[in-house]
Amino acid sequence: MNSDERRQKIVIAAIEVLLEKGVAASRMNDFVSASGLSKGGVYHHFDSKENLLIGVLEHLMGNVLDPVNMQIDANESACLQLQRMIISREDVIAEMSAYNQIFLDFFVQARSFPIFKERINSQYAIAHTHIANLIRLGIKQGEFDQDTDADGIAAGLRGIFDGIGIALSIAPEKINFPHSAIQSALALIRGITK
Repeated sequence: MNSDERRQKIVIAAIEVLLEKGVAASRMNDFVSASGLSKGGVYHHFDSKENLLIGVLEHLMGNVLDPVNMQIDANESACLQLQRMIISREDVIAEMSAYNQIFLDFFVQARSFPIFKERINSQYAIAHTHIANLIRLGIKQGEFDQDTDADGIAAGLRGIFDGIGIALSIAPEKINFPHSAIQSALALIRGITK
């Protein structure tokens, strides 16, 4: 294995440990054991639990955002682009829902670890800006009501997925995820459409 493959193996092993034990209860020794590598091999790539958790966070967030087309076509319907962005992510969102508890743990840990907050905020800002820009384009194109608060709707769309994600961790038998979140997001978009 080369260095990148070992690093990836450690991150994947850490994800398994985090799914089983959670962020607070997991220890570096747990990650070392799960990776099958030596302690020195793990510490060569991640010198602390915090740095390993940052690696996990970046891995998971990269998998969420990488498949999303962040290009806006000013000549195409903004409403259709926004709907397509939400609908096309269903498979990615469904896959990532397996890691829902880890994301919730990271959100909680963000209060104690500013680097987590910074990384999560950075990803939120990218998605928020993209969604808000699509809504502004839709207002300009006459598809959305002129008095629509683009930033408010962008925050609401993110909030739908975050809120239903929290509900999923509490009552998974009651939540059809991500279908429920997608349908709620599309209903919000219909609400601002002329």
